[in-house]
Amino acid sequence: MARRRGSGPVSGPLEIRAAGIGWQLFSLACSSLGVLRLAFDHNHYFAVTGWVLLALPVASAALLVGRQVRLRGQEPLLRIDDGGIALFDGHTVGWGEISEVREVTSGTGLAFLPKGSAELPAFAPVLLPAGAKGLARRRTERFGTPLVIYPRALDTSKEAIVAAVGRYGIPYAGAESAEAAIT
Repeated sequence: MARRRGSGPVSGPLEIRAAGIGWQLFSLACSSLGVLRLAFDHNHYFAVTGWVLLALPVASAALLVGRQVRLRGQEPLLRIDDGGIALFDGHTVGWGEISEVREVTSGTGLAFLPKGSAELPAFAPVLLPAGAKGLARRRTERFGTPLVIYPRALDTSKEAIVAAVGRYGIPYAGAESAEAAIT
């Protein structure tokens, strides 16, 4: 079983769930304060504009909470074990399909590169399933693989994921070697 916030298990499977959304809700609340001031303006035009603009962060907060409830109600989003990487949508990527893990996006993401012509699924816990296909295409164009994980949105650290994957013999290319491979 996994330990929380970056201290994954020394051995055994690593189960990864979605992180909390407190900082996102806090930023929406802060941005709503200025709009709320506008909504109570004495000028009718500004007040109507303020109320219309206030609907945007309220709708965003509702979508965030809905997504979080859905993600928290599921099994772990990722499970790294002897069989490979099991994704929340039922796909399992075996260790024989992954050639290496590479650090991407200024060190905030981990891209799992396919071995040979292996087809890897996208890790896309999105609210609308139709968005997963476009996300997979964009990630493949940008990183060479659709299987890209951003640990900041998960309840474990990049180091714990790299250590768990390393136990199964998958090499890790940090930021220095990833930049050298691009140039």
